[in-house]
Amino acid sequence: MLKKCVMCLSLALVSCTSAPEPTPVGMVQERGFTGFASDQVLRVKLNFALTSEVWDFSAIELTIYKGRVLMTGIVPSEQTRAEAIRIAKGVSGVKDIIDGMNIQGGDGLSEYTRDAWMTAKLKANLYADYEIDAPAYLVRTFDKVIYVFGTAETKEESKRVIELAYDITGVRKVVNLIEVKGVPQKR
Repeated sequence: MLKKCVMCLSLALVSCTSAPEPTPVGMVQERGFTGFASDQVLRVKLNFALTSEVWDFSAIELTIYKGRVLMTGIVPSEQTRAEAIRIAKGVSGVKDIIDGMNIQGGDGLSEYTRDAWMTAKLKANLYADYEIDAPAYLVRTFDKVIYVFGTAETKEESKRVIELAYDITGVRKVVNLIEVKGVPQKR
């Protein structure tokens, strides 16, 4: 009972520190509630560690899927980026860090709008393709780089998802973070 109370309290605290992932039902089913909750608890730990040691953590966005942490956003310097990664690697439960952060520059509203459009376009394309289990994927775009998390039923499905991402106008790079059922993950 105590374990359930701690988990519920941790999930409640997530909304105080940063917005939890908008997670499709398929992804919760794939990870299970425990996996989803573990990622949210990891978010709380990361937020605490980063806010304790990084001066301006607010510009770093965290996307967490099965203990893999994607860090995106604009940071003021290479030193801040390196420090944020070092801190995140030291948090228990972090399996992998994917660095998508940029050094502060000229990104503005139009860049953020473009990235949101790319994410929406890929999600729409996934849902339009009946051979793809669209709710099983989490898509994030930052600086024209599309990051795709999820679990594919087959290698062909995974390949199709990545092809759809590359078909989007203006995409600079696609980072494939898709797991395929029954295929061991490289670490």
